[in-house]
Amino acid sequence: MIASRRMSSKRKYKDENSHSTLITGAIDRAVEKLKISMSPFVHVHKGTILQQSLPGLRDCVILLKPPALQKSLIESLEGSPSTFHFEHKVALISVHPYLFQHSDSTEEERIGIDLEAVQASKLNPNEGVKTKFILEFVRLSVAMNEKVLIFSQYIQPLELIKEQLKEIFKWVEGKQILRMQGKLEQKQRQMLINVFNDPQSESKVMLASTRCCSEGISLVGASRVILLDVVWNPSVERQAICRAYRIGQKKFVYTYHLMTLGTTEADKYCRQADKDRLSELVFTSSSNESNKQKHPCPGIEDRILEEMVGHAKLKEMFEKIINQPKDADLIQTFGLTT
Repeated sequence: MIASRRMSSKRKYKDENSHSTLITGAIDRAVEKLKISMSPFVHVHKGTILQQSLPGLRDCVILLKPPALQKSLIESLEGSPSTFHFEHKVALISVHPYLFQHSDSTEEERIGIDLEAVQASKLNPNEGVKTKFILEFVRLSVAMNEKVLIFSQYIQPLELIKEQLKEIFKWVEGKQILRMQGKLEQKQRQMLINVFNDPQSESKVMLASTRCCSEGISLVGASRVILLDVVWNPSVERQAICRAYRIGQKKFVYTYHLMTLGTTEADKYCRQADKDRLSELVFTSSSNESNKQKHPCPGIEDRILEEMVGHAKLKEMFEKIINQPKDADLIQTFGLTT
């Protein structure tokens, strides 16, 4: 049953991709006409000051393989209608199986699930592939004296990660772990920002709500940014990344989009990238396109990721790593057409 659903999903993605290929030319021609119409009265700010004044930005997508319990929970959602409620469940379970308890699961979805094992998994980061990645990533980042900024749309994953960090590293909230959320008063928020950006402070990790950290907030203390879930709107993602990649940043910034194998996250990210592509077609001049081709992203080493991929006990959790993902053919790269 599950296999037939997967084949059906793959056929659906293949049909959608074929249709997309057929209309790409028509879209490009329509966009060119729109650009010509807009050019007399629309001024586009290129933001080149960041490229000229900051050390640099490297973006990557990491597709991770879930362990057994987490995989069984993901498979329990197979066939569910794709609604906002469903997306919320996927976003939670893709982080860690314990969050299944916060997903408002139905009786049918709970059939065959070991709820005792789910409850017992709470403080074990190895039971969730994203939490396992984060705990090991933070461990290596601290050793390299780099701070980590972790974003999520939802409160529950950030709360769980906070508890796991406290348990594993014996850290304290307010010292090594900082938590940025919407209910904070402005004075408290600014105090957290100042502490996190202070290189002499004890802070190691900032756990932040994507919605709470809007434009204007500077978190340049972080040089590593982890995006825990995928959002439909690419501008929300850009705003999150630009909390660290902004004027005042002294280090090269690395961003990591975490996705769990077997979920709809990869497809969602492909659609997000498609929106970005259309936006760039409208607001990027042909001269900027040629400059982009002449100045490719330099091959900067990512020592932390390389260490994890090369580690005997960690390398098995990686399914795929895609550098500069929005420069790639993501539909083909993620294997959605096979």
